[in-house]
Amino acid sequence: MGIGLNGLGSGLTDTYSSLLGGGSGSGSSDMSSLLSDYASIKNGSYGKMLKSYYAKVDEEDETSSKKSSKTKETDAASASAARKFYETASSMSGLDYSADNIDKLYDSVSAFVKDYNAMMKSASNSKNAKVQAQADALNDYTYQNYKLFAKVGITMNSDRTLSIDEDTFKKVNEKTGATTVPTLTTLFKGIGSFADKAADRASKIYREAGEGEAVTSSKAKYAGTMGSVSSSDKTDSTSSNKGTSKTAKDAASAKLASALYKSVENLGNMTISNDNKSNIFDALSGLVKDYNELIKKSSESENSNVIKQTDYLKELVADNKSAFAKMGITVGSDKSLSIDEEKFMESDMSSVKNLFSGAYSFAEKMTDRVNQIYRYATQGESLNNQTYTSQGSYNAASTGSVLDTTM
Repeated sequence: MGIGLNGLGSGLTDTYSSLLGGGSGSGSSDMSSLLSDYASIKNGSYGKMLKSYYAKVDEEDETSSKKSSKTKETDAASASAARKFYETASSMSGLDYSADNIDKLYDSVSAFVKDYNAMMKSASNSKNAKVQAQADALNDYTYQNYKLFAKVGITMNSDRTLSIDEDTFKKVNEKTGATTVPTLTTLFKGIGSFADKAADRASKIYREAGEGEAVTSSKAKYAGTMGSVSSSDKTDSTSSNKGTSKTAKDAASAKLASALYKSVENLGNMTISNDNKSNIFDALSGLVKDYNELIKKSSESENSNVIKQTDYLKELVADNKSAFAKMGITVGSDKSLSIDEEKFMESDMSSVKNLFSGAYSFAEKMTDRVNQIYRYATQGESLNNQTYTSQGSYNAASTGSVLDTTM
């Protein structure tokens, strides 16, 4: 039996009415919602709602991005103050700490306090969160030594600065009659002293406040900075305990470290491209030679700290084994290097550029580590910008006197 047209139309009307809400249950509710959404899309209100939503998301993303970039922005004032303090703190190791030299010591420590205060004021107020974090760490370390500072007339102020009292400072040895000033020696002289660790913290402030350069980078040195930054990714406790002394000087290792440092810097200053392969190969071959001579000699050092730093250097090289392989350089089981000229000439120089150019590169970490070998081998001296002229060229006149350079 067929259905007439009138009956069909009536049935569809009833069905549509029930879907729009005449019926009960989830099915009718869902369909009503669907038709409502369709109406919103058709009249444009849905599109307006989406635009409003995504505009808000974009605004939140932009705000988040601004906050993120704020923590990374460069801070020339803090970088300059950190560089100045680094130089002053580094120079403290070479002073005469005899009681007869108390007047000159006062002038030097006063300069230390002045430069410390300038750096802390700038870094503590920096808009760069990482610079602030380094200032916080240095302030905490200074507080740990406040009793020692008090003995020589230096006090900590509420604004994170230091003050020095001349009378207390100059009379520090009157009661003991000692020929040296042991508290000052503990605070300011040699590796591991407060001044040495404060200098390291200043170098980190410099790195964070600038564009990532270490104090040993060419750009920093040409700007007049001195000294080194430890870039160790490992602690001393993981290193070898070879050697008979932590204080034995090692002139041979220091000389070889100076040669390798120069080789790395020279390569970093070259134009590294596929059009310059022959010159790059010569420079890299020299670097390989200097590296091999250094690790062989310093691994046999009588200074246990030199051996530790050499172990770190060899581990740094081993960690980049695959990168070296791309340019025809093999890392041996003893961590020595060998270079294959044919493979090197067939390789792309982008591999060399990635290792030896830019902030945080292998080259920068290598110079930091070589500088540490030098410091321990000479007990506090540092490879610094005196090796190069202010224009970046190598100063041959200073080559023979690098070992005599004081921080």
